[in-house]
Amino acid sequence: MVSDDTEHAVMTVLSLERNPCPQSFSIDLAKRIRWWFAGVPAGIGLATARASLKLWSGVPPSRSGVHSAGNGPLMRAPVIGAWFSTDSEARSAFVEASTRITHKDPRACETAKIVAESAAWAVESGTDVETLFSRLAPLVESEEMESRLTGLREGLSRGIEVGDFTDSIGRRAGFVSGFAPDTAAVALFSWLRHRGDFRKIVTSTILAGGDTDTVAFVAGSLGGIDTALSDLPPEWLSGLRDYPINANSLMCPDGSLGLRFPNWPISVIRNTAFLAIVLAHGFRRLFPPY
Repeated sequence: MVSDDTEHAVMTVLSLERNPCPQSFSIDLAKRIRWWFAGVPAGIGLATARASLKLWSGVPPSRSGVHSAGNGPLMRAPVIGAWFSTDSEARSAFVEASTRITHKDPRACETAKIVAESAAWAVESGTDVETLFSRLAPLVESEEMESRLTGLREGLSRGIEVGDFTDSIGRRAGFVSGFAPDTAAVALFSWLRHRGDFRKIVTSTILAGGDTDTVAFVAGSLGGIDTALSDLPPEWLSGLRDYPINANSLMCPDGSLGLRFPNWPISVIRNTAFLAIVLAHGFRRLFPPY
């Protein structure tokens, strides 16, 4: 099954398909997020939940964001970056519109722009990593992101592993927090460290620990841009049996998703099953064989 990260990416694509300007895009995406929240998704971030409640109370999407530098905007940034890979102004405007719906901490928008810029560079088939860093430099505003990008460059030059880089920037070893600069830095590092090996990008990110679904989602999104469909792990695709988002529904030869999402109230049933499966896995891991 897919996590909320993929669901937000799908909602972003659907809103982009139908709305050519940031304002109408924001309104459409906010409506989708409201009904997505009404499906009671498991594992929703606190900031996104609070923003969703504000949307339901009538607060416009331009003012519904809460003061948080969480990962919510990063779930939508790779799609926006790829969509507007040749238009830097639109890329920036749509990332800002997307971020404001759920988060208003400047670091959330800063980090989302960095991820979107990286996605755009990947679409262009960029190979010189220093060129990427030169493009990211003007987007860096916070001390947190500056220090993490500095560590990222040093780690890549020394050839350290993803787990070692994670431990060097994290608040404790073996844990990537839901703080957007941490998530973006680890995702970027994993992608650049193992670029060209999609399986390694995703698995090494998950093994780094912490907020694995979002960090692996961002890293996998960037790695997926570089990867042909035929090179994706076939057992991962065949094992994806969610509804309505699954491998078949995401393979769109005409370039349009053609999905109806979110699909409330069916999503309530789906999310109940999702939570039950997650809890079952969690309890199972408490007993041997571990």
